[in-house]
Amino acid sequence: MSSTCIRLRPILICRDVQEMLRFYVETLNFKVVDRLDDVGLTGWAAIARDNFELMLASPSYIPAPSNEESELNQVILYVDVTKLSQLRDEICTKEYPVGAIENRFYGNREFELVDPEGHRIIFAKNVKDQEHDAS
Repeated sequence: MSSTCIRLRPILICRDVQEMLRFYVETLNFKVVDRLDDVGLTGWAAIARDNFELMLASPSYIPAPSNEESELNQVILYVDVTKLSQLRDEICTKEYPVGAIENRFYGNREFELVDPEGHRIIFAKNVKDQEHDAS
């Protein structure tokens, strides 16, 4: 019997965890699940919104990458949502810059934002799902 993957919780390395907490809570409506403000340079936190979970960690909390690290180690967070236009409007009302909603050749509508420290997040909705549920 093989092992079962239970959930994925990416860790974003942040220069200032406290500033990033404010962004994710105030702009993207995440909730703080757990936090340790006295570890690393600026702390550590676990946050969540619905089924989207992240951990935020300061650089000294996670071991430094080897010299072999490259741009190929970048991660883009790709998040499927139920109401794409509504989410984009919600973020725009907080005056945070987001990209336009675009139709992709692979059947999704998407918009992108870059958080204050440069982490890219793409929010998406499948066009077929849109026929049954307004985005």
